[in-house]
Amino acid sequence: MGKKKLGEILTKAGLITEEQLHTALLLQTGKNKRLGKVIVELGYVNGEQISETISQQLSVPLVNCNNYSPSKQLISLVSRETAERKLICPLEINGKTLMIAMADPLDFRTIDDISFKTGLKIIPAVASETNILNTIERIYGSSEITWEVLNEIPTYNEVEFVKEEIRNDEKHEISFNALFKDSEAPPIVKLVTMVIADAVNFSASDIHIEPREKIVQVRYRIDGELKNVLTFPSRIRDSVISRIKIIANMDITNRRFPQDGRSALRLKDKTVDLRISTLPSIYGETIVIRLLDPTTGLIPLSRLGLSENIMKPLINIINQPQGMLLITGPTGSGKTTTLYSMLQQLRTETKNIITIEEPVEYKLAEITQVGMNEAIGFTFANALRSVLRQDPDIIMVGEIRDAETAEIGARSALTGHLVLSTLHTNDTVSSITRLLDIGLESFLVTSAVSGILAQRLIRKICTHCKIQIAPPNDLHGIILPPLKNNYKGTGCSKCNYTGFSGRVGVYELLSMDTQLRHVITRKFSEDDLWECARQSGTQTLFEDAWSKVEEGITTVEEILSKIPYQQSMKKEDTPSSRKKSRHILAGK
Repeated sequence: MGKKKLGEILTKAGLITEEQLHTALLLQTGKNKRLGKVIVELGYVNGEQISETISQQLSVPLVNCNNYSPSKQLISLVSRETAERKLICPLEINGKTLMIAMADPLDFRTIDDISFKTGLKIIPAVASETNILNTIERIYGSSEITWEVLNEIPTYNEVEFVKEEIRNDEKHEISFNALFKDSEAPPIVKLVTMVIADAVNFSASDIHIEPREKIVQVRYRIDGELKNVLTFPSRIRDSVISRIKIIANMDITNRRFPQDGRSALRLKDKTVDLRISTLPSIYGETIVIRLLDPTTGLIPLSRLGLSENIMKPLINIINQPQGMLLITGPTGSGKTTTLYSMLQQLRTETKNIITIEEPVEYKLAEITQVGMNEAIGFTFANALRSVLRQDPDIIMVGEIRDAETAEIGARSALTGHLVLSTLHTNDTVSSITRLLDIGLESFLVTSAVSGILAQRLIRKICTHCKIQIAPPNDLHGIILPPLKNNYKGTGCSKCNYTGFSGRVGVYELLSMDTQLRHVITRKFSEDDLWECARQSGTQTLFEDAWSKVEEGITTVEEILSKIPYQQSMKKEDTPSSRKKSRHILAGK
């Protein structure tokens, strides 16, 4: 079998064009998806067409897995986890040969691994992904947790939930030792406890409990990526959801409207806050549990990943007695963590620091924290007016959402206060246009705003399985800057075989200077702002991320999947292309 690429096979067969292949490769870059799946999702072909074409082009037998009923001994040669992850299915043994159905028979590494583990010669056959997954479910048996399995879950005696009572703001502790004995623990209670406790042990940031038609899927978000960890039958869905609602002090009879609640979990010497949200869906209520661990959420400013050329001007900005610093980025980019790091840096007995948050995520010593409540009309703008009467030196506003909050915050910065806040924009320059779009006057922007920090979070290479590899020069048509050193993680038990462990920030700082103020006060385009920012020495998100690739912190694929980046397909170095590249590297 020749080592042809799938894209070449499909274009040669006339199923897709070169342009469609290029689009699919760009979408695949940095994402853990097979090219065939991306092409199917784009609607260019279906799974059966891909299988038939591979079979014809490579002379690999095309099989229907439904026609096979492998024995238990045969099934034991390939674990269910491997079968689902690699999209393969053992079909039959004939002497010293093993036939395996594969969605991608070009995956020679998997073929070699199974041959080595079983000592058999592997004969690959091709089948569609849907056909393989359905057969895996049939021959390996349902992966749903039954009541018998639930009863085998160990009791978590070291775990207790701390439920916040509505009355008098007092906390009521629910100890699992008081609720059940070791041998008579209710299965639902143990299941919910296991899901949350394991998420804490895996350092997950969120738990997703998502009802499907026949099962309920449980996923953990680890290092910013969701991972399937568990399914359980739909028949116990309502019991599980009710148990979580009880923990979070929610109304268990309300299943038609979204609810928000909170609780806390004590595991050994660790206390983790839980923010719980429900949302009605067609198959039942979806639950997302945000895990807030103060030991990992409160990070010193020096450990955020700020480069020296960003750290120094940033510290100069927050050390000023007045002005406004905005942190910008999409949801989940670490803005709140950065704000908390700054507040820890600024916290002294001579400063009155007040925060306005929705909700208060971490409790900070020696700082007054105010929780928002829009249900009773206590908005960011109303809270900010009240805070200004409390003689603050430093004010942290969780988010600027409207013109009123922006104007009060800007005028506060002009009257002797240091104001820290966030915006939901993609980069530093677009934050300026965003402030103007919501109605803030240009003179307030130029006078009040001292700096804007844009950020993203990217995964770090696991240090236990890190290896050096050849640097790519052209990745699927994307022309990359020169790279001397390149690394990746091969995957090990320490990183759950992902090759990544932990995350680090990527930053872009725009400081307000005289030239930038002049540009803002007249008619301008974002290109004008970028040109001005670049002349003042602003380092873009991509440039900061690329430096972390060179340092061996992360991978090229990771930053391409997380950081906005486009590149001219032309390699000619003309003045116009250089000008275009300048704006491209600036994030345009």
